[in-house]
Amino acid sequence: MRLGFEGVSRWWLAVGGLVFALFTLVCMLLAMRLAGPVTHSYNLGTLEYEIKPSFSGKAQIYVPLAGWELEAPLYGAPYVLHIEPRQVSPTALVRAAKGFRPALRQAKKDIKHSAIWTFVRAFLFGLLGGVAAALLVLLFLRAIGRAWRTAVIVGAGCFVLATLLVAGSGLWLWQSLDLNAFHDITITRGAGARAMVNARSELRHDNGLPAILQDLSRLVARGDHIKIKVRAESR
Repeated sequence: MRLGFEGVSRWWLAVGGLVFALFTLVCMLLAMRLAGPVTHSYNLGTLEYEIKPSFSGKAQIYVPLAGWELEAPLYGAPYVLHIEPRQVSPTALVRAAKGFRPALRQAKKDIKHSAIWTFVRAFLFGLLGGVAAALLVLLFLRAIGRAWRTAVIVGAGCFVLATLLVAGSGLWLWQSLDLNAFHDITITRGAGARAMVNARSELRHDNGLPAILQDLSRLVARGDHIKIKVRAESR
């Protein structure tokens, strides 16, 4: 009878640990979502960055004028980095026109640093969510009559889990980061997106000028039949 009671206790302990772990994860994800977007400046204006949990790691760049969304698999960590232009500086564009390559290098550097700090901010919010989960678990256990020692140990376990998840996510992101994936950008949304993807796939395997010209002639002929609806905005 005693062994059976110990088996039930261990089973409830395992279930309780799993519930508290899931609760900590949910609190972390909610905190990251509550972090929301953040705006950083770069040499040509300002960009808005936002981190969202996802099953596949990728970066999404929204192009407002064309209505396109560009996607690149930059890393394997389960987060989406969404970037959207907010403001463009005409003065900065004039300066960039005088030295395009240095301006492009500076823009890449600024965007990279801003993306890193956006991830750091999101991970800190996730850690705060883990701290909140640990405190709530501690108060819950005390409310149902558990000893202070038990409540503190379980709460500390939730905090340790949150710390490990944040550290693991950062390491996973850093190890899987591949900036060369920018060469494999895909247009996933917007007018003519599918046509652009098909054109890119057709031209990618062309080795000579005749093949390129032949594929371009097909694309131009096909483009004559593409109709893009333009919505007139009322003033």
